[in-house]
Amino acid sequence: MKWRNLIFAGLAGAAAGYAFTKKQTEWLSPEKALKMLKEKANQTYNISGSWILVNRESTFVFGLPYTVYKGGFSDSSYGSAPVHYEFLIEAKTGTLLQLIEK
Repeated sequence: MKWRNLIFAGLAGAAAGYAFTKKQTEWLSPEKALKMLKEKANQTYNISGSWILVNRESTFVFGLPYTVYKGGFSDSSYGSAPVHYEFLIEAKTGTLLQLIEK
């Protein structure tokens, strides 16, 4: 009986470890990353258009390595010319790493 419980606990632990590791290595889709950014940015900017590259890229931000999606959006405040921004979004978490006005 004790061996049976030990084997069951070992298998349960292995399954949980596999699921946790699998979840950590999953990437956000570029569409989901862009949607997350637009939801937060709409609080400050009036977004009239946006784009995102579908391929992930490795880059350094402030000397630290990241895998990112590159993209941009246009802010068209009423009565003024559109202002264009480019951004870098961390591909696993959707964290905005850089936002530059172009």
